[in-house]
Amino acid sequence: MEQSLNFFGKNLQFLRKEKKLRQHQMFDSLGFSRTTWSNYEQCRTAPSLDGLIRISRFFGVSLDELIAEDIEMKFEGRKYKKYAYNETISLVEEPNTGLDYIKNRLDRLETEVGIIKSSREESPF
Repeated sequence: MEQSLNFFGKNLQFLRKEKKLRQHQMFDSLGFSRTTWSNYEQCRTAPSLDGLIRISRFFGVSLDELIAEDIEMKFEGRKYKKYAYNETISLVEEPNTGLDYIKNRLDRLETEVGIIKSSREESPF
């Protein structure tokens, strides 16, 4: 069980950094304060089942991947696109999702795509 908790914190940190988010931004994204998120990443506390589900959907990974697998090693060499794709699929498959929620999520994805495009344009490579 301790091994799984080590993966959980490491996975949260990896996934957050893949999305280029800071801990304090997790409140806007998922409703977790910086302190709460930091405690999750450090495995001091764990979220409720509802919190785990929100996190897994946000990052587009299964609960099993989030808790019991080393996501960084599993997806080494793959690009950010996998997570954006999975996030979109989970939004489409999720029943009872309001149109406002979907619009907000699409706006957020559009912003992330813009950030990725601008970083490519600035890159000398």
